[in-house]
Amino acid sequence: MQIFQSIFTRIIDLLFPQKCAGCGSLGILLCKNCIASLPRATPSVHPFVTALFDYQSTLLRRAIWRFKYKNAQGFAKHFGEQLYEDIIGNLGEELHISKNDSFLLVPIPLHKKRFRERGYNQSELIARAITNHDTDKLFEFSRNTLIRIRETKPQARSDKRATRLENLRGAFHANSDTAKGRNIILIDDVTTTGATFSEARKALRKAGARSVRAYAIAH
Repeated sequence: MQIFQSIFTRIIDLLFPQKCAGCGSLGILLCKNCIASLPRATPSVHPFVTALFDYQSTLLRRAIWRFKYKNAQGFAKHFGEQLYEDIIGNLGEELHISKNDSFLLVPIPLHKKRFRERGYNQSELIARAITNHDTDKLFEFSRNTLIRIRETKPQARSDKRATRLENLRGAFHANSDTAKGRNIILIDDVTTTGATFSEARKALRKAGARSVRAYAIAH
């Protein structure tokens, strides 16, 4: 499925050349000038959660919408680079001290039904893009450490935090074989109330994770 999706993406790129979601420059989905113009996100109420940009930005919303629903998988490269730089900047020496025990990058998983419908998990693409910049091998990617075992309604349709938490309760299962004793960094595209990250973190800690941090493109 992913092979055919990749071939389809390349054909679309040839037929319809990439344009920056902000300024329209040809040959790139999001140029450096437009990335630099994005407003930073306000701090999350959860100390373990960090988001880069303000989701109220029209440009960012447009880019993420194309990334998630219009098969514009190339955005993962730009988002992954931004997250890599932010993680390195935030964790600094802690990453190098733990170099012999690399941090585990775990994307927020889609339910298998939604994955079949979309053909890819945007959070997984971002996490893989982060590893492409990881020349020091500080991170290890894991696709199967966290699994979504229950289909949930899209979080954007739930306005209240209590509703979001109830919607996600018991939605994730963590594999103790890969989570136990590890420092884990959760990756997602958008966080709102932090309910998804909180429930995923709960499952990982139950499976024995040493620490769990979370990073998103937007909040």
